[in-house]
Amino acid sequence: MINNKSSVFIIILLIIILIISITGIDFISFINSNLAFIRAFVDSYPLQSKIIYFFSYMIMTSISLPVAGLLGLLSGMIFNFVDAVILVSFASSIGAVLSFWLSRYLFRNYFKHKYSKYYNIINNGFITNGAAYLFSIRMCMLFPYFIINPLVGLTTIKTWVYYTVTQIGMFPSTIIVIMLGGKLNEYITSGITIDKEIIFLLLLLGLIPLLSKYVFKKYIITPKG
Repeated sequence: MINNKSSVFIIILLIIILIISITGIDFISFINSNLAFIRAFVDSYPLQSKIIYFFSYMIMTSISLPVAGLLGLLSGMIFNFVDAVILVSFASSIGAVLSFWLSRYLFRNYFKHKYSKYYNIINNGFITNGAAYLFSIRMCMLFPYFIINPLVGLTTIKTWVYYTVTQIGMFPSTIIVIMLGGKLNEYITSGITIDKEIIFLLLLLGLIPLLSKYVFKKYIITPKG
């Protein structure tokens, strides 16, 4: 159970992370300079640290901040593999749904005009291929996640379909990013050089969108001109 002191700390750290993301402070430098403290906190407060991470990830993705990749790497550095996969998979998917809802019900006109070019492409894709188009752009990584989430909210796709397809479509890259985070942690703590496993993971991360574009090419609509 989380006591009052831990709750205050969680809130403060969450606010700090949000401020860092919004103000544009170098997130990587912040993580590197505080990594020892973060690990110590995770070891001392395993449950609290997971709660902090989960809600930080969920809130930042819900407001379309482009930090998903960095937070995915961080999870591999501070949590064991299974915990990291569960946390990232659900936090990213729920955050995507919240972004989807914010766009659909509160900021529809703003996102429709701000990303009008992307909106037209994505909307035409849904008109033609429905949920299969969402799965294909998740796998192919045609657009950044922080653009996909709000723009798909402007379409007529049902929330439960969006959540399910999003979680499945992002799962392969989630696993690879977490594994890279684990290898990066080994590099930082043990001073190992870049090995074949890191090269393989990077290659795999690059191949996923390329192979997916080939597999799902009939569903993909890309910009012209």
